[in-house]
Amino acid sequence: MKKIYLDNAATTRPNLDAFNRSHAFAIENFYNPSATYRDGRAVLNEINLAKSRILRYFPNSKLIFTSCGTESDNTAISLFKRKNAVSTQGEHSAVFQTLENLRSKGQTVRYAKLNPDGSVNIDDFLSLIDKDTTFCSVVHVNNETGAINDINYLAKRAKEISPNLIFHSDGVQAFGKISSGYGSFVDLYSVSAHKIGGLKGVGCLIYNEKLKLSPFMFGGGQEGGLRSGTENVLGIINLSYCAENAYENLAKNLEKTQKLKNEFLSNINKELITIISSENASPYVVSLSAKGLRGEVLQHMLEDEGVIVGTGSACSSKHPHSRVIKACNYKNDILDGVLRISFSFETDLEEVLICAEKLNLCVEKLDKVMNKR
Repeated sequence: MKKIYLDNAATTRPNLDAFNRSHAFAIENFYNPSATYRDGRAVLNEINLAKSRILRYFPNSKLIFTSCGTESDNTAISLFKRKNAVSTQGEHSAVFQTLENLRSKGQTVRYAKLNPDGSVNIDDFLSLIDKDTTFCSVVHVNNETGAINDINYLAKRAKEISPNLIFHSDGVQAFGKISSGYGSFVDLYSVSAHKIGGLKGVGCLIYNEKLKLSPFMFGGGQEGGLRSGTENVLGIINLSYCAENAYENLAKNLEKTQKLKNEFLSNINKELITIISSENASPYVVSLSAKGLRGEVLQHMLEDEGVIVGTGSACSSKHPHSRVIKACNYKNDILDGVLRISFSFETDLEEVLICAEKLNLCVEKLDKVMNKR
């Protein structure tokens, strides 16, 4: 049985071309970039070239390589102390839990409400910002519903109220998949490699070049003295090639994936399945619910049929209901049946049609059992 993998919002299959182009940095060019001999300096130069490849798509910016999107989010938030922060109820747990930790220590944190598709309610978001607000964080693409937030517009409006606030966005599900949206009003932007075919264990924090950052990891002075520690050279080079591939093919991939999403949605049983994601959401993520059924049961039924999908954020899989979908104001019968189908650059039409067919069969079968039809 051919396995169909459609949980790409959790992780993607490594891009073979990018891996082949970068694997020499694990085997041959293994030298420490901080070494002063020729081979070490050559590896450091390759790291700088990798930065240039990524920053080509982010003008007037710099970046720090990190271990993952979670570290990038934590770093962005932790760099700025004494917060009066505003975020949203739709944030990834890497942002939400970090802010909650600050709130438990006495810092002021407020969360804006969500629209039914998972996007932030703009009026509510802006109403929470005052002249004393020092930090905002709004996810670019919601990792559970695919809802797209216009982060540069939100940052601009927020800074009209509090000109000196710092604006961060978790760009993990947007990077290399949708038109940037990262503009001059966004100060910090988190990225993860393994969402676009890169290797696990590497990400980066992109930031406005005008922003003055303080060191947050001390030691050997790597990353301009901001994040000390020997660099993950293989992961960094690999990430840069994956980013290059993603952005060079962004328009083509976006058009293809939108067609896949449309085909998928046109082939599912809408009498039994409720669509949560909106039409203008990122086509890479489709959130839906088999109303009154159990999403995790359907997930395992689909797995038995050779189709792998998610039930929401992989980082929140231990909770009975999605915190984010719950914040969209759905009742328990919808929350119970949530599934997330997420596509990659490699997903093809046959896989999508098979998934829709198997999903319909599993939902109809479980519905008959649960409702004795």
